[in-house]
Amino acid sequence: MRRRLGFPIALLLATAVLPAASAAAPESSTRIPLRDAPLDRTQTREVRTSTPFDLVGFAWEGPAPDQVEVRTRGSGEWSEWTELEAEARGSEPLWTGRADTAQVRASRGGADVTGDLELIAIDPGTSSATAPDTRIAGSPPVVGRAQWGADENLMTWQPEPTRTEAVIVHHTAGTNDYSCAQSADIVRAIYRYHAVELKWGDIGYHALVDKCGTVFEGRAGGLRGDVVGGHARGFNRNTFGVSMLGNYDLAAPSAKTVESVAEISAWKLGTAGVPADGRTELVAEPANNSHHPAGAEVSLPTIFGHRDVSRTACPGQRGYEKLDPIRSRAAVLQQRHARP
Repeated sequence: MRRRLGFPIALLLATAVLPAASAAAPESSTRIPLRDAPLDRTQTREVRTSTPFDLVGFAWEGPAPDQVEVRTRGSGEWSEWTELEAEARGSEPLWTGRADTAQVRASRGGADVTGDLELIAIDPGTSSATAPDTRIAGSPPVVGRAQWGADENLMTWQPEPTRTEAVIVHHTAGTNDYSCAQSADIVRAIYRYHAVELKWGDIGYHALVDKCGTVFEGRAGGLRGDVVGGHARGFNRNTFGVSMLGNYDLAAPSAKTVESVAEISAWKLGTAGVPADGRTELVAEPANNSHHPAGAEVSLPTIFGHRDVSRTACPGQRGYEKLDPIRSRAAVLQQRHARP
């Protein structure tokens, strides 16, 4: 049975009202049908974009490919090949850093299907927004949507209320080779990819954490209230999605990342009276990549990994290994807040 905690926190903005900042150079995206690029003898297609990009993803109609791989090149050498997992309406995004050329391989049932894909290349633009210590009463420091430069005109999703019962931990995959000064750019690019290109209407995660431990506000309304996310098909309802910026399959998340994931998880679960080291039951909804059939009642820790409910490697093997320390630390933080 789940214990309830006395964790009274008013979900109100802190008294300091921060001005919204406009983007100095807006983000943009380019879509290129791969069928227009020649297929070489290695079943690879190469495309060069008219303007540089920093993030790529792929969209398709019909069944998802079994495998999608991409590598990119800017002014230097080709990057390593990276495999991208399928999400709703397309692949997961890949932060590439500045590049202008991509090579793509994709197959289904062993046959080439690159011609069925569209490459989506995103330039995150620049923002004049600042990143102050923004707080919702009782929460850890958070860089709000206005501060990382979210264009709210792109947000077409109508927030749907829910009740937070658990936290799902993710990683964004892609690269760990980014500076923390680029983190807001990465968040802005993912936002455009999710909201516009995959037509989700908003970024899927409720919060994102970079390798320096900075927490970014994600889905609109997800910190000030409880809203359905777009981060784990079949389990978007009753969960709060936290994603670590980077690929944590082979590399471990930094101590600062682990601490911040624990802090935001402890706080968010505490607002609902849910213990960070407890268990809960969630009801699976229809999803073609879920481990569980629709309607199944699934017992899970109140902080768990995306791979626990979906056929995915997320949050990476080394990221998954940090879930126990995250739960333990979050439980300690909740106990401190609960003291009179």
